[in-house]
Amino acid sequence: MEQPLNPNIVPRGPGGLPGRIFRVIVMLCTGGMVYPNVFVEGMDCTAIQAKTQGTLYDKKN
Repeated sequence: MEQPLNPNIVPRGPGGLPGRIFRVIVMLCTGGMVYPNVFVEGMDCTAIQAKTQGTLYDKKN
């Protein structure tokens, strides 16, 4: 599996769509202990946070 160019992106697991469905089922059966990031794989979570936080963490003068 090749590494994504952006280190902030959670990499996609192997197996394509059937593999993802299998990982979701196993995640649900184990309470998230085996595949905890199955719902965020392939997403850049830091970009989503930066877009939604607005000016919350900007330095105030």
